[in-house]
Amino acid sequence: MIKSGEKTSTIELLGEDWVIKERFDLPVDTENRLLPFITSLQKTKNWGVLTSNPKRIEKLNLTNTLILISGKNGKTFAAEVGKVTDDALGNAMRIQGETYAIKTDFNADIEADPASWINPIQYSVKSEEIKSVTFKFTDGKSLFTRTAKGKKFNDQENPWLEDFVLNLSTLRIIDAQGKGSPSTEAAFKQSGSIIFELFDGSAITTSWAKESSPESKAPKCFVRVQHSDPKNKINQVNQKADFLCPGWLIEQIPISLSDLKKRLSPPTENVK
Repeated sequence: MIKSGEKTSTIELLGEDWVIKERFDLPVDTENRLLPFITSLQKTKNWGVLTSNPKRIEKLNLTNTLILISGKNGKTFAAEVGKVTDDALGNAMRIQGETYAIKTDFNADIEADPASWINPIQYSVKSEEIKSVTFKFTDGKSLFTRTAKGKKFNDQENPWLEDFVLNLSTLRIIDAQGKGSPSTEAAFKQSGSIIFELFDGSAITTSWAKESSPESKAPKCFVRVQHSDPKNKINQVNQKADFLCPGWLIEQIPISLSDLKKRLSPPTENVK
Protein backbone atom coordinates (compact mmCIF):
# COMPACT_ATOMS: atom_id res chain seq x y z
CA MET A 1 0.00 0.00 0.00
CA ILE A 2 1.13 3.52 -0.82
CA LYS A 3 -0.55 6.49 0.81
CA SER A 4 0.26 10.08 0.06
CA GLY A 5 -1.95 12.97 1.06
CA GLU A 6 -5.57 12.01 0.45
CA LYS A 7 -4.76 9.32 -2.14
CA THR A 8 -4.18 5.62 -1.51
CA SER A 9 -3.11 2.79 -3.82
CA THR A 10 -3.39 -0.79 -2.61
CA ILE A 11 -1.57 -3.26 -4.84
CA GLU A 12 -2.37 -6.93 -4.24
CA LEU A 13 -1.40 -10.27 -5.74
CA LEU A 14 -4.63 -11.83 -6.99
CA GLY A 15 -3.89 -15.33 -8.26
CA GLU A 16 -0.94 -14.79 -10.59
CA ASP A 17 -1.67 -11.13 -11.33
CA TRP A 18 -0.85 -7.92 -9.49
CA VAL A 19 -3.96 -5.74 -9.32
CA ILE A 20 -4.90 -2.28 -8.03
CA LYS A 21 -7.68 -2.60 -5.46
CA GLU A 22 -8.95 0.98 -5.74
CA ARG A 23 -9.52 0.47 -9.48
CA PHE A 24 -11.74 -2.61 -9.56
CA ASP A 25 -8.83 -5.10 -9.29
CA LEU A 26 -7.51 -4.07 -12.70
CA PRO A 27 -4.04 -5.31 -13.73
CA VAL A 28 -1.10 -3.24 -12.54
CA ASP A 29 1.59 -1.95 -14.89
CA THR A 30 4.10 -4.43 -13.49
CA GLU A 31 6.98 -3.86 -15.90
CA ASN A 32 7.06 -0.06 -15.90
CA ARG A 33 5.68 0.77 -12.45
CA LEU A 34 5.67 -2.01 -9.87
CA LEU A 35 8.98 -3.78 -10.53
CA PRO A 36 11.08 -0.57 -10.72
CA PHE A 37 9.46 0.63 -7.47
CA ILE A 38 10.12 -2.63 -5.62
CA THR A 39 13.67 -2.81 -6.99
CA SER A 40 14.35 0.73 -5.78
CA LEU A 41 13.11 -0.19 -2.30
CA GLN A 42 15.24 -3.33 -2.22
CA LYS A 43 18.37 -1.37 -3.18
CA THR A 44 17.75 1.40 -0.65
CA LYS A 45 20.58 1.83 1.86
CA ASN A 46 20.28 3.11 5.40
CA TRP A 47 22.93 5.80 5.81
CA GLY A 48 22.34 6.21 9.52
CA VAL A 49 20.32 8.37 11.87
CA LEU A 50 19.38 11.74 10.42
CA THR A 51 17.72 13.17 13.53
CA SER A 52 15.69 12.24 16.58
CA ASN A 53 14.73 15.83 17.32
CA PRO A 54 10.91 16.10 17.16
CA LYS A 55 11.02 19.61 15.68
CA ARG A 56 13.44 18.58 12.93
CA ILE A 57 11.41 15.45 12.24
CA GLU A 58 8.30 17.59 11.83
CA LYS A 59 10.04 19.63 9.13
CA LEU A 60 10.88 16.46 7.20
CA ASN A 61 7.17 16.02 6.36
CA LEU A 62 7.30 12.32 7.23
CA THR A 63 3.60 11.96 8.02
CA ASN A 64 2.41 12.74 4.48
CA THR A 65 3.59 9.56 2.73
CA LEU A 66 3.47 5.95 3.90
CA ILE A 67 4.69 2.74 2.27
CA LEU A 68 3.32 -0.49 3.77
CA ILE A 69 4.37 -3.92 2.47
CA SER A 70 2.82 -7.17 3.74
CA GLY A 71 4.41 -10.54 2.98
CA LYS A 72 2.76 -13.92 2.57
CA ASN A 73 4.32 -14.92 5.89
CA GLY A 74 2.39 -12.17 7.66
CA LYS A 75 5.41 -9.94 8.22
CA THR A 76 5.07 -6.26 7.39
CA PHE A 77 7.40 -3.43 6.54
CA ALA A 78 6.21 0.13 6.99
CA ALA A 79 8.07 3.36 6.39
CA GLU A 80 7.09 6.99 6.40
CA VAL A 81 8.82 8.83 3.57
CA GLY A 82 9.75 12.48 3.87
CA LYS A 83 11.59 15.16 2.00
CA VAL A 84 14.86 14.71 0.16
CA THR A 85 17.75 15.43 2.53
CA ASP A 86 19.86 18.56 2.14
CA ASP A 87 22.70 16.64 0.52
CA ALA A 88 20.25 15.34 -2.13
CA LEU A 89 21.23 11.74 -1.36
CA GLY A 90 17.62 10.58 -1.13
CA ASN A 91 14.45 10.75 0.93
CA ALA A 92 14.41 10.82 4.70
CA MET A 93 12.52 7.87 6.24
CA ARG A 94 11.15 6.74 9.54
CA ILE A 95 10.78 2.98 9.92
CA GLN A 96 7.73 1.58 11.68
CA GLY A 97 7.99 1.87 15.46
CA GLU A 98 11.06 4.10 15.50
CA THR A 99 11.20 7.61 16.96
CA TYR A 100 14.07 8.83 14.79
CA ALA A 101 14.45 9.57 11.10
CA ILE A 102 17.13 7.99 8.94
CA LYS A 103 19.02 9.15 5.88
CA THR A 104 18.53 6.96 2.79
CA ASP A 105 19.39 6.93 -0.91
CA PHE A 106 15.79 6.09 -1.86
CA ASN A 107 14.65 8.42 -4.64
CA ALA A 108 11.96 6.55 -6.57
CA ASP A 109 8.82 8.30 -7.71
CA ILE A 110 6.12 7.73 -5.07
CA GLU A 111 2.70 7.81 -6.71
CA ALA A 112 -0.43 7.13 -4.67
CA ASP A 113 -2.96 7.91 -7.41
CA PRO A 114 -4.57 4.54 -8.30
CA ALA A 115 -4.96 5.58 -11.94
CA SER A 116 -1.19 5.78 -12.32
CA TRP A 117 -0.79 2.08 -11.42
CA ILE A 118 -3.24 0.67 -13.98
CA ASN A 119 -1.64 -1.10 -16.91
CA PRO A 120 -2.54 1.48 -19.58
CA ILE A 121 -2.21 -0.84 -22.56
CA GLN A 122 -5.49 -2.44 -23.58
CA TYR A 123 -3.94 -4.15 -26.58
CA SER A 124 -0.92 -3.85 -28.83
CA VAL A 125 -0.59 -5.37 -32.29
CA LYS A 126 1.72 -4.73 -35.21
CA SER A 127 -0.06 -2.52 -37.72
CA GLU A 128 1.04 -4.77 -40.59
CA GLU A 129 -0.85 -7.65 -38.94
CA ILE A 130 -4.18 -5.84 -39.44
CA LYS A 131 -5.98 -7.35 -42.43
CA SER A 132 -9.10 -5.20 -42.45
CA VAL A 133 -10.69 -2.19 -40.77
CA THR A 134 -14.45 -1.82 -40.41
CA PHE A 135 -16.02 1.46 -39.32
CA LYS A 136 -19.57 1.08 -38.01
CA PHE A 137 -21.82 4.10 -37.35
CA THR A 138 -25.51 4.75 -36.90
CA ASP A 139 -25.62 6.11 -40.48
CA GLY A 140 -23.76 3.21 -42.11
CA LYS A 141 -20.47 1.33 -42.23
CA SER A 142 -17.34 1.10 -44.35
CA LEU A 143 -14.82 -1.72 -44.85
CA PHE A 144 -11.18 -1.49 -45.93
CA THR A 145 -9.19 -4.67 -46.64
CA ARG A 146 -5.63 -5.68 -47.37
CA THR A 147 -5.16 -8.60 -49.75
CA ALA A 148 -1.82 -9.45 -48.12
CA LYS A 149 0.68 -8.11 -45.61
CA GLY A 150 2.50 -5.10 -46.96
CA LYS A 151 -0.37 -4.17 -49.29
CA LYS A 152 -2.43 -0.99 -49.08
CA PHE A 153 -6.02 -1.06 -47.90
CA ASN A 154 -8.31 -1.63 -50.89
CA ASP A 155 -5.08 -1.44 -52.93
CA GLN A 156 -5.27 2.35 -52.73
CA GLU A 157 -2.96 4.99 -51.31
CA ASN A 158 -4.56 6.70 -48.32
CA PRO A 159 -2.19 8.36 -45.83
CA TRP A 160 -4.94 9.18 -43.32
CA LEU A 161 -6.09 5.55 -43.05
CA GLU A 162 -2.54 4.21 -42.80
CA ASP A 163 -1.71 6.70 -40.03
CA PHE A 164 -4.99 5.96 -38.27
CA VAL A 165 -4.31 2.22 -38.18
CA LEU A 166 -0.74 2.78 -37.03
CA ASN A 167 -1.84 5.12 -34.21
CA LEU A 168 -4.58 2.75 -33.04
CA SER A 169 -2.50 -0.44 -33.26
CA THR A 170 -1.65 0.16 -29.59
CA LEU A 171 -4.42 1.46 -27.34
CA ARG A 172 -3.59 3.18 -24.05
CA ILE A 173 -6.11 4.34 -21.46
CA ILE A 174 -5.67 6.88 -18.64
CA ASP A 175 -8.16 5.76 -15.96
CA ALA A 176 -11.22 3.64 -15.26
CA GLN A 177 -14.65 4.03 -13.73
CA GLY A 178 -17.20 1.50 -12.52
CA LYS A 179 -19.72 -0.10 -14.83
CA GLY A 180 -23.36 0.90 -14.81
CA SER A 181 -23.31 4.69 -15.08
CA PRO A 182 -26.57 5.68 -16.86
CA SER A 183 -24.96 8.66 -18.60
CA THR A 184 -22.04 6.53 -19.82
CA GLU A 185 -24.37 3.81 -21.08
CA ALA A 186 -26.41 6.44 -22.92
CA ALA A 187 -23.26 7.84 -24.53
CA PHE A 188 -22.21 4.39 -25.79
CA LYS A 189 -25.64 3.79 -27.34
CA GLN A 190 -24.97 6.71 -29.66
CA SER A 191 -21.38 5.74 -30.38
CA GLY A 192 -19.69 4.03 -33.28
CA SER A 193 -17.23 1.15 -33.33
CA ILE A 194 -14.10 0.10 -35.16
CA ILE A 195 -13.16 -3.51 -35.90
CA PHE A 196 -9.60 -4.60 -36.62
CA GLU A 197 -9.48 -8.07 -38.18
CA LEU A 198 -6.01 -9.59 -38.05
CA PHE A 199 -4.40 -11.95 -40.53
CA ASP A 200 -4.47 -14.68 -37.87
CA GLY A 201 -8.29 -14.63 -37.94
CA SER A 202 -8.84 -12.84 -34.62
CA ALA A 203 -10.58 -9.48 -34.29
CA ILE A 204 -10.52 -6.53 -31.89
CA THR A 205 -13.51 -4.22 -31.60
CA THR A 206 -13.32 -0.79 -30.00
CA SER A 207 -16.36 1.35 -29.14
CA TRP A 208 -15.97 5.05 -28.42
CA ALA A 209 -18.11 7.53 -26.51
CA LYS A 210 -18.11 11.09 -25.18
CA GLU A 211 -20.03 11.84 -22.00
CA SER A 212 -20.82 15.50 -21.33
CA SER A 213 -21.41 16.61 -17.77
CA PRO A 214 -22.71 19.94 -16.40
CA GLU A 215 -20.13 19.69 -13.59
CA SER A 216 -17.19 19.41 -15.98
CA LYS A 217 -16.06 21.76 -18.74
CA ALA A 218 -14.45 18.98 -20.75
CA PRO A 219 -16.41 15.81 -21.63
CA LYS A 220 -15.26 12.41 -20.44
CA CYS A 221 -13.98 10.21 -23.24
CA PHE A 222 -14.47 6.44 -23.03
CA VAL A 223 -13.42 3.35 -24.94
CA ARG A 224 -14.53 -0.27 -24.64
CA VAL A 225 -12.59 -3.16 -26.13
CA GLN A 226 -13.73 -6.65 -27.08
CA HIS A 227 -11.67 -9.53 -28.45
CA SER A 228 -13.15 -12.22 -30.70
CA ASP A 229 -11.73 -14.92 -28.42
CA PRO A 230 -14.07 -15.08 -25.38
CA LYS A 231 -11.19 -16.31 -23.20
CA ASN A 232 -8.88 -13.44 -24.08
CA LYS A 233 -7.83 -11.30 -21.08
CA ILE A 234 -9.02 -8.17 -22.89
CA ASN A 235 -12.61 -9.32 -22.36
CA GLN A 236 -12.04 -10.13 -18.69
CA VAL A 237 -10.55 -6.71 -18.01
CA ASN A 238 -13.30 -4.86 -19.86
CA GLN A 239 -15.99 -6.61 -17.83
CA LYS A 240 -14.63 -4.92 -14.70
CA ALA A 241 -14.74 -1.27 -15.72
CA ASP A 242 -15.23 1.37 -18.39
CA PHE A 243 -12.00 2.97 -19.51
CA LEU A 244 -11.24 6.63 -20.00
CA CYS A 245 -9.04 7.66 -22.90
CA PRO A 246 -7.32 10.96 -23.71
CA GLY A 247 -9.43 13.62 -25.40
CA TRP A 248 -6.85 14.02 -28.18
CA LEU A 249 -7.27 10.34 -29.06
CA ILE A 250 -11.04 10.33 -29.39
CA GLU A 251 -10.80 13.39 -31.63
CA GLN A 252 -9.08 11.12 -34.16
CA ILE A 253 -12.08 8.77 -34.20
CA PRO A 254 -14.68 9.50 -36.93
CA ILE A 255 -18.18 9.99 -35.49
CA SER A 256 -20.18 9.17 -38.61
CA LEU A 257 -19.89 7.78 -42.12
CA SER A 258 -19.88 11.28 -43.57
CA ASP A 259 -17.15 12.32 -41.14
CA LEU A 260 -15.09 9.31 -42.21
CA LYS A 261 -15.45 10.23 -45.89
CA LYS A 262 -14.21 13.76 -45.16
CA ARG A 263 -11.14 12.43 -43.35
CA LEU A 264 -10.37 9.99 -46.15
CA SER A 265 -10.63 12.65 -48.86
CA PRO A 266 -7.40 14.54 -49.50
CA PRO A 267 -7.66 18.29 -48.86
CA THR A 268 -8.39 20.32 -51.95
CA GLU A 269 -5.96 23.09 -52.84
CA ASN A 270 -7.21 26.56 -53.63
CA VAL A 271 -6.69 27.29 -57.29
CA LYS A 272 -6.15 30.94 -58.18
